[in-house]
Amino acid sequence: MPYSEVSPHAEDIEVSPQAQDLIRLEVRCNRDAPSLVREAVDNALNGGAIREDARLIASELVTNAVRYSGAGPEQLLEFRIRLQPESLIISVHDPCVAGQKAHLRQDPAGGYGLRIVDRLATRWGAEHPDGQRVWAELPVPAGQV
Repeated sequence: MPYSEVSPHAEDIEVSPQAQDLIRLEVRCNRDAPSLVREAVDNALNGGAIREDARLIASELVTNAVRYSGAGPEQLLEFRIRLQPESLIISVHDPCVAGQKAHLRQDPAGGYGLRIVDRLATRWGAEHPDGQRVWAELPVPAGQV
């Protein structure tokens, strides 16, 4: 998928009535959060490329929330993976204290997290109902989860 200047709107993502939570986890917004989420992904998903892609997307989204949300270590992030009939929806909700919205950076010296997400995910986006929820949709081949 080519880099997006503007991510898809969250309204574009429809959660299927058959969707089920594979992971719903609250973690403190600190440097341990990415490794805790990676461990949860490893425990919830079978091996293979889908687990590796989900693990990388999860780690990037959580790392961005820790780095840019402005939340302190006493505040919580909600991490979630929902299984739909043909995809996984991976999301992180943070308090968005700093007011920074998720976007692809064009800085060659860094900012690769959402570029990685953009390459792996079918689509991704952010919504701002109460803080910020950044999500990515990962296609799931039949029998991979």
